[in-house]
Amino acid sequence: MSLFSSQNYLPVLIVSLLLLWGCKQPETVVIDDSPTVMAPSDTTEQYPTADDDSEFRKLVIGEYQPISSFDPLLADNGATMRSLQLIYEGLVRLDTNGDIIPAIAKNWNISNDSLSYTFTLNQDIYYHDSDVFSTGTGRRLTAQDVKFVFERMAKAGNPPTAAKLFWNIKGFEPFYQEQHKVYDPQKRTLSDISGIQTPNDSTVVFKLHEQDPQFLEKLATPYALIYPQEAVNATQNTFAPVGTGPFTLSSQRADSTYIFAKSQKYHASASIKLNRVDILTSSSESNLMKQMGSGEIHLLPELGPNIIKNVTSTAGSLKTGFSDRYTLTKRDQFYDVIIRYNPAANISNANAKRLSQLAYSKTSSYFEQLPGSLVTADSTASKLSSDSTLTVKNLYSVFSEDPFTRTYLGNLSRILNQQGVNLEMTKFRIPTRNTDLWVTQHSPLINDNKDKLKDSYPELCRFRVYPTALQRNEITGLDFNRYGWWLDLRDVSLPTLDKLN
Repeated sequence: MSLFSSQNYLPVLIVSLLLLWGCKQPETVVIDDSPTVMAPSDTTEQYPTADDDSEFRKLVIGEYQPISSFDPLLADNGATMRSLQLIYEGLVRLDTNGDIIPAIAKNWNISNDSLSYTFTLNQDIYYHDSDVFSTGTGRRLTAQDVKFVFERMAKAGNPPTAAKLFWNIKGFEPFYQEQHKVYDPQKRTLSDISGIQTPNDSTVVFKLHEQDPQFLEKLATPYALIYPQEAVNATQNTFAPVGTGPFTLSSQRADSTYIFAKSQKYHASASIKLNRVDILTSSSESNLMKQMGSGEIHLLPELGPNIIKNVTSTAGSLKTGFSDRYTLTKRDQFYDVIIRYNPAANISNANAKRLSQLAYSKTSSYFEQLPGSLVTADSTASKLSSDSTLTVKNLYSVFSEDPFTRTYLGNLSRILNQQGVNLEMTKFRIPTRNTDLWVTQHSPLINDNKDKLKDSYPELCRFRVYPTALQRNEITGLDFNRYGWWLDLRDVSLPTLDKLN
């Protein structure tokens, strides 16, 4: 698939709709390699009829990346992580200040040496009703569920992202290594992770090798959300989205619309103001913004480069004509996008230096069009000196769904075409010996699990993105903390359907 950019837009018209664009977005290739999601039983409250619209509150969210899976261990983008927090809860969670608060654990104690964490579970936590349970009724959550989830992180066949977060738990590394390197199950000697103990149904104890000041924050990430063992069907490679959170996955339409209904089994369901949450996904930023302008979408929790360019000023604030209807929120924590090159492929060191110079000197307009407070380029690589010219005709990049990466590489592709070099994005997400460019991301707490190849793929260039949200002013109770992947709708409300235009 040849890279191309979407920078040529029709002028922005501020009329009755918020924004209209005529650009065509880059084609998105999606490779579905995650377990099939089993549809849960719909045991949530009934939606109001047309006569009851005055009592019905629905929030519609737009996401520019697909929801890749409802298995927490397979979460690989912000859209997926935010959706998971509707369905599941972990031992603890984050509030709007980024502080740790109770979730399924009602309290915890930390030993004097900070090497032992003891959690006492809330005894009033029940899973959503689902066909995965023999009776169809969600059972009570127990400490054994927590132990099961953490041991599953370490088992072969799952991404190492979650395992890396909890490598410091005693017995985690040997259990992980045996699961991944001793292929005959009968030859394995470890049956569990020794540093995770469940003395009774309501107590979980974690023992660490050394102090970890971020241990509680790691437990609040989407990778540590708790689900029942019944949700995992290893023989059929399926995963049922069954949790204990405020919403359930009611239905899924095609691969772009997800409907979540308020769960009556949530332990604090009476405080949830929303009846329903819809998530619409689209790789086209222009379509999402048109739906935002028409009122079909109320919240964009993370903006892509095209929307940022069109709705914000160079100072990073909303342009005139938008602030009376929308609120813009920048997260304090950023993530770095790093583009690496493969010296074993077509890019020699001399070619890499020249390519780095081109990436910074010729694509600077990409960053100049975006507020420096939201997107910035690291200029370190631009200081490399090289008078060489590119001696290759074709370069190949791995696939990326990140719109910032796609737009950046699209600009670079056009520049390279002027040099007689063709840059193409393959459909593969993992580099091969013939892949020239490789993209990794670094964010607080959660790093790209693909970055283990960084030593063989030296850095070519990088840029930094501060996740930014756009919401309708009518929404109340919606706050954001410093993490771009975090979303909490427990206190959120908006006018009923009959009053929301």
